[in-house]
Order: sequence, then structure tokens, then C-alpha cells
Amino acid sequence: MSEVVTEGTLSALLGIEVEGFGADGRGAVSMPLDGRHRNSMGNAHGGAVFTLADMAFAAGCRGAGLVCVSAQCSISYLLPGQRGPLRAEAVPVKLGSTLAVFDIMVYDGAGRNIAKAVMTGYIVKRLKSGAEHD
Repeated sequence: MSEVVTEGTLSALLGIEVEGFGADGRGAVSMPLDGRHRNSMGNAHGGAVFTLADMAFAAGCRGAGLVCVSAQCSISYLLPGQRGPLRAEAVPVKLGSTLAVFDIMVYDGAGRNIAKAVMTGYIVKRLKSGAEHD
């Protein structure tokens, strides 16, 4: 598999697009902010923001040549997302033998940092090589 899977998934329903990922483990994804993504107050729904962060984690893992399942996730919502599109960037903190840890920052369309997540993945498989995709 050379791409991050989005077809037929929640990510596809939300309109998440993979912007890129690299062998260094960095990944970036984006998502529009329309009625599908908003809560009753008109801001980005926390579940949509979390899903976007999770897909950035998946892109980072893929770039590093890892197939991971989530072992632990935490997210801090810093500001309400009010303007789209939303963008999430994953940066690896530790790529170990069994665990991969990433910091993920989520930004709104105004460039404001609206959330920070830390995601740990259990490494199920290592692919022969990470794939460049930018």
C-alpha cells in the first residue's frame, strides 16, 4: 500500500485529504469546515478535529514506513475552530521498535493553533521503506 487509505472511510465522509507525508515521519492532512464538521455552537466539532489529528498520525506513520494501531491518544482543544479549512501536521517524537509517538498540531483557516494531540501507535508491521508523497 503506497497511500494513506481514505476511500470508503470516515475520513472520506469528512472530506479529509492527505497533503503529504515523508520518510522522516512528518505528515499533513486537511479538511474543509462546513456544516458536516460543526457543533451546535457553529465551531469545529471536537470529533471532527480529533479525526483530522488521527489522520495526520496515520500519514506520519505511513511516511515512516510503519503500519500502526492506536495504543494511546490525548488531545487538548485550545481554541474553537471557526474558519476553514482545518489542517493537521504530525511530527514524530519517537519511532521505536514497538511504539511510535507523534505530536500533532491542528490549525484553523486563520492559522490559529486550535488543538494539540499526542498519539502513540503500536507498530504492527514495518514496510520495506517509507514512501515519499508531497
